[in-house]
Amino acid sequence: MYKCHRRKRFLFLVFIMAIIIIFVLNLMPSPHRAQFKRTSPARCSVNFAEAGRFPLVALLSAPGSGNTWTRHLIQQATGFYTGSAYNVIHLAETGYAGEIVDPSAGTTLTMKTHMAYFRITPDRIEKNVTAAIILIRNPFDMTICERNRKFTKSQTGHASWNKDLRNDTEWTEYAKFQAIKYVRIPVSWMQSGLPFLVVHYENIMSDRIREIRRIAKFLNVTEFVTEERLRCIQDEGEGNYHRKYVDKKKMYDAFTDDLKTTFIGYIKALSEYLPESQPLPWEHYFNPLLGSLPNISSIEPIYDKLLKLPKKLQ
Repeated sequence: MYKCHRRKRFLFLVFIMAIIIIFVLNLMPSPHRAQFKRTSPARCSVNFAEAGRFPLVALLSAPGSGNTWTRHLIQQATGFYTGSAYNVIHLAETGYAGEIVDPSAGTTLTMKTHMAYFRITPDRIEKNVTAAIILIRNPFDMTICERNRKFTKSQTGHASWNKDLRNDTEWTEYAKFQAIKYVRIPVSWMQSGLPFLVVHYENIMSDRIREIRRIAKFLNVTEFVTEERLRCIQDEGEGNYHRKYVDKKKMYDAFTDDLKTTFIGYIKALSEYLPESQPLPWEHYFNPLLGSLPNISSIEPIYDKLLKLPKKLQ
């Protein structure tokens, strides 16, 4: 009888401890929670539009270019959700409700995609895309950001960066492939014949109000971008997925002189494709943390074989 009582008491304590552990775990931060519990003021609320209200416009970028953060700014400035080609559930649960809605339904502004024009093939997308906002970020930061996301499975996490990467063949090939995407994805759309607007991530960082106004004008939604809404991107501008960096020096150290030369070659190639009215913000492309650079003027552009040459070379 006494042993039975002790056993029941032990099981009861185990049950209580399990409840406490579950409660504590729910309070602990996770890659997609904790910092997302804050709420926006009512004036910054975001909603869906009525079906068919908006045409399907791609928000096109290479991975790591700040697409998700740009979506946040568009949502805050206009009051309408943005869509996506990817249906990422945790994004839908943390401020991007349009993530899991059919982007061709016309209820969302823009559709996030990393697919080059000639690869936009899903049936629900390819027949309806009318234009694109092409988001471009300097390939050094773009590659750092995407590697962080890839290895942490999080838009805000940080991967391990060490000096051994400089001698890592896998890292070198990965970085070079990211540099190819930096050119291939935007230029493939520019050569599609469909309308587009080029937006540089660095320009958003330096003047988000100006760039959001440009985006709103292209989307024909300037009527919704009031001064009150613009205050939302000042007050609530960071969003849930704008990665914060503490020490970028060790990340830039991973780029060898060979990689720097390759990246500069692709940067120079992309600059030749861009409209004169939307040039590269060169002053933001080479962070001093990159250290010494090769002689930029002596490096030849690297043209992607899958793309037509710039018009001046055709």
